[in-house]
Amino acid sequence: MIRRRDVVSLLRQVDEVRIAGNLVSQARYQVQLLGARRLLGGCWFVSACLNCSDVAKLEAEVESMVRVADLERCDVPESFEVEFYSGKLTLGSQEEASSSIDDILNLLRDYRLPGYEQVVTLRRLRMRRSIKADDLTEALEERNLVEVRVDLKRAEGVSRDITLSRVAPQGFDESAEGMVEKLLRLARERAKASSAAKRPSLTEMGRAEVILLHEASTSLFHELSHLLTGFRSRVVLGRRLFEGHDVKIYDSPGDLRKPTARFFDDEGVIARRRWLVEGGTIIDAHHSIKTAYWAGSYPGSVYGLLGEARLIHTSLVFESGDWKDEELLEETKRGFAIDGAASSSLEEGYVRIVPQSAFRVERGDLRESVYIRAVKIPLTKPIRVIGVGRTSYTAFSKESDELVSETSPPIKVEAFVEIV
Repeated sequence: MIRRRDVVSLLRQVDEVRIAGNLVSQARYQVQLLGARRLLGGCWFVSACLNCSDVAKLEAEVESMVRVADLERCDVPESFEVEFYSGKLTLGSQEEASSSIDDILNLLRDYRLPGYEQVVTLRRLRMRRSIKADDLTEALEERNLVEVRVDLKRAEGVSRDITLSRVAPQGFDESAEGMVEKLLRLARERAKASSAAKRPSLTEMGRAEVILLHEASTSLFHELSHLLTGFRSRVVLGRRLFEGHDVKIYDSPGDLRKPTARFFDDEGVIARRRWLVEGGTIIDAHHSIKTAYWAGSYPGSVYGLLGEARLIHTSLVFESGDWKDEELLEETKRGFAIDGAASSSLEEGYVRIVPQSAFRVERGDLRESVYIRAVKIPLTKPIRVIGVGRTSYTAFSKESDELVSETSPPIKVEAFVEIV
C-alpha cells in the first residue's frame, strides 16, 4: 500500500481593524499548529497540538494509532502514481502597507446611507503552511493577504443587509482604502435598490428567465462545486449538468493572479488544473488520494491539514460565453436580473440564491427594483442556460475558514422565482 510520513505546521497571524459607527477597535492574534502524520493506503493518521514543539511525542502517538487501526478500506496500492510537491510558493509582500483609519472614516462619512449602520473590517493576514516529508523534501507556502469586508446593516424594513468582501495579496497596486471605497460604493447602490424595491405580483412567481450578475452568478457555481467531489464521483460522472450551451468549468489552482493560488493540497500532492465540466457534462471531480484511486482520476483537492479532508475547488472558473453583457438584457422580453447574493445554499434538488438586489426586466430594459425572496435553480434535470456573457467577475468565499474563489460571467438561466 502507499505509505508516507510527514511533519506539518500551520501559522496564522491576523492584524484586524474594525470600524463600526464611532467605535474603532484593533486586534492582533496568532495561532500556530504542529502535527505528525502517517499515510497508509490512502488513510491518514494524525496527531496535532497547539503552540507546541515536541515532534517525537506526536510521532509516537501516531504510531500507537496505526497499531490498532482497521486498514481494511485503506486499499490504495503503492503502484498508484501520486506526485507530491517539493518547493515554495510565496504570495504577497511581508512589508505592511500603511493604512489610515482617518481615510476610512472619511470614506464612511462620504458614503453614509440613512437607515443603515456601516461596518468596515480590514484584516492583514499572514499564513504559513509547511509539509516536511520523511524523504527530507518540503512543500512550503507563505501568504500575505489583505482582506476588506463592508457590511451595511439595516435597522428595520424589508431591505436586506449588504455584505461585500475582497481579498488581494499584500503589496498589490490598489490600496486598502481604494478597496474599501469600491465596496462602499457598490454596497450603497445595492442598498438603495433594495430599499426602493416593490413586491411583484403573485402572477410573476414561478418559472422565469433570470439573469445572474456578479456574486449571484459566482454563488451558483460555488454551490454546484459541492456536487463535484470524489465521494460522489461514481454518481455524478457523466451526468449532464447544463443544456443549451457548451458550458466549461475548471479549477485553476496555479493562477498566481489570485490570492487563492495553490501549488499543493493538504495531502502534499501537486495541485493541477482540473477540468470538471465540458459540453455541459461532468467529466471529473475534486479528489483526494483515496477517491482518485477509486475513480481512476488524480488527487490534489484536499483541504484539511490536520483534520478531516474536505474536497473543494481552489480557483473555480466558468468560461465566458460570446454574448455581450447588454445582449443578455436585450434578448429578455420578460424576466428578472439578480445583482449580488445575500446567501446561497445547495438544497435537495436545487440551488437557492437570496438576492442582495433584484430588478424586473421588460422588453430588454431594466425596470424597477423588486423584492424577490429567493431564486431556485432546479438540479433534477439539466440547468437550462439561455445566454452566457463575456465579462468575468471574481468573488471570494470561505469554506471552513479556507479561502476559495469563483470566476464567472453573467449568465441567464431558467429558474423559479420565490416572492412570498
